[in-house]
Amino acid sequence: MSTEKRRRRHSPSAATPGASPTSSSIPEASVSQYPSPPPDLVPDIASRLTSLEDFFAMRASCRAYRALLPPSRGVLASQSPLLLIALFPSFPEALFHLSLRRLHRFRLPWGHHLPPSRRTLLYAHGYLVTATTASSHYPPRLLLLHLFSGEQLRFPKIPAPFTRVILSDDLTAVLFLPGRPTVQHCHPGDALWRVARADAPHVVDDMLFVDGVLYALVNGLRLAIVELSDSSLELSFLGEEVDDESRPAGGRFMLGECGGEVLLITEDHTEMIVYRVFRWVFQEGKWGSITSLDGRTLFLGFIGFAACIGPNCPGIRGDCLYVAGRRLGEWHEYSLADGTCDVRHADYPGAPPLNNSSPERPPVWVFPSLC
Repeated sequence: MSTEKRRRRHSPSAATPGASPTSSSIPEASVSQYPSPPPDLVPDIASRLTSLEDFFAMRASCRAYRALLPPSRGVLASQSPLLLIALFPSFPEALFHLSLRRLHRFRLPWGHHLPPSRRTLLYAHGYLVTATTASSHYPPRLLLLHLFSGEQLRFPKIPAPFTRVILSDDLTAVLFLPGRPTVQHCHPGDALWRVARADAPHVVDDMLFVDGVLYALVNGLRLAIVELSDSSLELSFLGEEVDDESRPAGGRFMLGECGGEVLLITEDHTEMIVYRVFRWVFQEGKWGSITSLDGRTLFLGFIGFAACIGPNCPGIRGDCLYVAGRRLGEWHEYSLADGTCDVRHADYPGAPPLNNSSPERPPVWVFPSLC
């Protein structure tokens, strides 16, 4: 991954013994005062870096460091979430660091595609997930690109329409249309997608993997565990149907997770933007309202849950929801503690006008620490 050009100061190379009187006269003790970091300290130093530019500069400084710093959760632990944005008006994609207000430019294999032909949908497990746009002659296809290693996984042609994509830990892709009974799923290397269908009258409104278990919101607010097979979608319901008295408030509902717990996140835009968070109480079989995430932060994409980060992530507010906006480079920071909502905009060269909306390429959250 290549970032913006930076000026680098190179230390003078170490003198060869006997090369000149000057070099040979330097006391050995004074040279040892400025040694390179010992190899066993390099991963710990990298894990404290908060900028991808600094991480890749350190990794590129020598072969030994590259070997010691494979992109992983450990060495990228302090990296803040980034926003994948598009540069106006030609829409090449770049990464924006929220707190440093820094833009990271890099090349993507689909960069030559115009915005309508391919769009990035999400980031998960280190991979950017993109899809080609369906046409009368060409069904859409998914491409997974590992942002740090460059590995690519291509999936076969997708047989049915979809708007949502989720990935399991083993990179099984699950596609669905909210409000429909049909779910498509495919493992890397499969020749065809499998299409599973829930029995009537059940429809799937949202789905999410939590600790390897696939959960679904069915018929509005009923939680179920999902088992996928070649043609059927088996639902094991948790708790009873939600009645009007116990129905969580909100106009839009989506699943989330925090610390291994299954969450329900509701969004209401009736008068002002309000988000509410509920956790599933397994002992009681119902949703319970919460106003604290123990310092963690929830990130929501334009059409669904993205990730849970923290606590104590540099530059990120705890007990908040960060929500990607409709406009390019826009996000909302909603505090669960006091209910305030701040609208933020990425300010960078090539930023679009504030009144510009692009549902074809909405912003996508990227999490280096979760690669």
